[in-house]
Amino acid sequence: MASIEEVKAALAQAAEQGNATLMQIRAAVEATDQTLARMRAVATGTGHPAIAEAIARAEQSRQRLVEAMSLIQGSSEAARNYMNVLG
Repeated sequence: MASIEEVKAALAQAAEQGNATLMQIRAAVEATDQTLARMRAVATGTGHPAIAEAIARAEQSRQRLVEAMSLIQGSSEAARNYMNVLG
């Protein structure tokens, strides 16, 4: 069985990895924003359903990335809280 110090170290490592993941997701959100801007610029003046679908799917992707950021932040916070419980 792992000692409390080993558990705390593993939790700290997991929280740090969560922070790294958060940064990667933020970069993906920024890239998605750029993609959306380009698609919207191209779509100006057209009402074609294919570009509307592309924009809608990119917007959904962005929303899910933002949700993932929130979830990973909560995960890291919960890990830190448990570290504090352990002392």
